[in-house]
Amino acid sequence: MKSPRAGFILLECMLAVAIFALGILGLGRCVENCLKAEKFRREEGLAQRALANFWIQVEQGAIPVTDKYTQKLEGAWDGMMMNITREPLTLKNEKDQELFGLYQVKLQLTWPDSAGEMVVRELQFFVSPRQR
Repeated sequence: MKSPRAGFILLECMLAVAIFALGILGLGRCVENCLKAEKFRREEGLAQRALANFWIQVEQGAIPVTDKYTQKLEGAWDGMMMNITREPLTLKNEKDQELFGLYQVKLQLTWPDSAGEMVVRELQFFVSPRQR
């Protein structure tokens, strides 16, 4: 005759395997979230570098400040689209004289994320085109 203890050991083993499986599933979810966060961090870093590069190019005059400019980025920034818009500012100095030649430039970078939704990052600054 078998002892009732043998059935209890089988139940303990099944319970241990179930707990282990739940732990592995939880760990898998954590790894998935870490991969998503790393992809998001990488895309944000690329976006910040692209915006900084275009900001410097506009300020240095390498990209002419026109009313609207669009460029599809390539290389590491593949899939990203840079839109540059310019609006003249109507400002006055302390003598109530209008200031000419000042523009507000808006850099807008868009790209699709892994879910297919468009992500948008913007940078706005003021510029006075160089006189030649």
